[in-house]
Order: sequence, then structure tokens, then C-alpha cells
Amino acid sequence: MAQQQIKDLVLAAFPFIFLLLLWVVVVYFNWIPYWFLPSPLKVVMTFIELLNDGTILKIIIDTSINLIPPYLFAVVVSVVFGILIGSNATARKIFFPFISTLYPIPSLAWLPFIIIIFGFTIQSIWVLLFTSSFLKMIYNMISGVRNVNPIWILVAKNLGLNKWQIIYKVIIPGALPNILTGMRIGFGAIWRSVIGAEMLVTGAGGLGKFIWTAQWTYSFDKVLVGILLIAIIGLTIEFIVFKKLEYITLEKWGVVNSET
Repeated sequence: MAQQQIKDLVLAAFPFIFLLLLWVVVVYFNWIPYWFLPSPLKVVMTFIELLNDGTILKIIIDTSINLIPPYLFAVVVSVVFGILIGSNATARKIFFPFISTLYPIPSLAWLPFIIIIFGFTIQSIWVLLFTSSFLKMIYNMISGVRNVNPIWILVAKNLGLNKWQIIYKVIIPGALPNILTGMRIGFGAIWRSVIGAEMLVTGAGGLGKFIWTAQWTYSFDKVLVGILLIAIIGLTIEFIVFKKLEYITLEKWGVVNSET
């Protein structure tokens, strides 16, 4: 198993190694001006400098403040509406067409209206990110609820469970894989949206503002550091937070075996 994991890791590293070598060659032969594409060493040195002076920590904190509250709220609302729409035909007829109409619209398209209402404030960021994440998650929540085996619900009713007990003990565990998938998709959407939103609402700070400011000062080493941070944080959340959360949660509800 360990040998296979090492082999998979080596294979996955090939594209990154190729791009790094290509980057070194381009810089060495000066095919692209150095002010526009600095060397990998320069980017690493800038990264270390920004890490040591606390800049990286500050922008990560700012982006977390912009992202975490609307994401958690979107998770709660999408689960509630997912259960309502997925388990109630009348609610589905009322809300599903409306959600389907809003879904294809990019979240940033709403930003001008949001700014007019809330101004260039963190509240604008939160409303935008909630919209982005909720619309990406809700379909998975609804699908998960609708795919719960109806026999399980019938058995629960015969055992005397009330409506809330059925939701907690049957519907949520049965829909859990879809709920977690929806949370992961929602985070991907909100993570992409927060960078664009921070570039437009610069008063909120964060990674988006950092990259935007660095661009206009021609500090492309900082731009690349910002892009690198986006990738590192996104991968960290995916493989450490969501993978762990998925395993712990599914094991708790008996969807996976703890010995597997």
C-alpha cells in the first residue's frame, strides 16, 4: 500500500515538476521580462519575507473573516432547505423553479446591486459569498434527501418515531454523503468567489486585495505568492479538513466501517 501511495505521489508530481522546469528555463533565457515573471527563487524569498513580517498571517485572517461566517450560514440554510424541498412535494414545486433560475447566474453578477444596498463593506462580501455557496450546495442537499430509501422512513414511522426524529435519525444519515459533497462543492465555489470579491471590495482586505494591490505596483512576485497561497490553502482545506470530516462523520453515522 505504501509503495502504491509513493508511486501515485510521484506520478501526481510530474506536471508540477514540468511547470517548474519550464519556468526556470523561461526565466534563464529571458523569454519573458523578469519584472513580469520573476524567478522561482525570487518568489520563494518574497514568500519567506512576507511570512516573517506577518503579512501572510494577516491576509489569511482577513480572508477567513470574509469567508467563514457566510459559508457556515450557507451550510445550515442549504441543509434546512434541502430537507424541506427534498421531502415535501409542495415545497419542491414552490422553491425548485426559483432556485433553478438563480443557479446559472454567476454570483459576481449580483455584486453591483449588493454594493448599492450594503456599500463597500464586509456585509457585501458576506451576502455575495452566501449566495455563491448556497446555490452550489442546495442541489446536492435536495438530491441526498430525495435519494434516501423510502423503506427506511416507513420503518421509522412504524417504530413510532416522530417527524423530527425521522429527520435526525434517518434522513440526515441517509443523505450524509450528498451533504458532505455539497459542502465540498460549496467551499470550492466560495473560495473562488472570495478572491474576486476581495479584489472588487478592497476595503474587506484579504488575499484578493493583496493580489490586486500587488498587480498595480508591478510586484508580480507578490502576485505569484498570492496565487500560491490560494492553491496551498485550498488543498489544505480539501485534504485535511474535508477528508477528515468526511471520514469521522460517515463513521459516526455508520456509513463506513471504522476498520476499513
